[in-house]
Amino acid sequence: MIDINRFIQEEFDNFNRREYLSWKRKNVTLRGIKKLGKDNEVFGSFGKGLYTTPLSNRSMAKSYGKVYFVVNGKPIKPKVVNSLNEAEIWRYNLINNFCKKNGKKYSLRYFEENTSFEKEMLDLGYDGLVIKGREMVNYKPKDVLYFENEDQLKKYYENNIM
Repeated sequence: MIDINRFIQEEFDNFNRREYLSWKRKNVTLRGIKKLGKDNEVFGSFGKGLYTTPLSNRSMAKSYGKVYFVVNGKPIKPKVVNSLNEAEIWRYNLINNFCKKNGKKYSLRYFEENTSFEKEMLDLGYDGLVIKGREMVNYKPKDVLYFENEDQLKKYYENNIM
């Protein structure tokens, strides 16, 4: 005979797990950190901001240090591109357009002396850049939380999201 209380508890647990995993996919990224609380001292070519990777790219995060789960690291209104090559083209065009607007030929030096990649992206209405499957940068991270392991992340979810 089936134990109805056990059956209900198992279904509840399965539902909660599915909800947790759905939330995790939408809200959590990864970041490799050399020393928590300090900048990694690696500067990305897509401006200053919080660089993270999707959950599927743990190996890239690991190349920067110990891997942490990051909540609130994803940009809300990012420019989304499909590849690193597409991101580099976007970057080139952004720099080129800034220089043209100021009566100059393409000059990375002029661009860097007068503005920044993140400033120009923010002026265009983007708060970040997402390279699908690879990495993302958030230019205006807010209320970012770091978790060392899955248990800590689950406890946060259970206490703050559920």
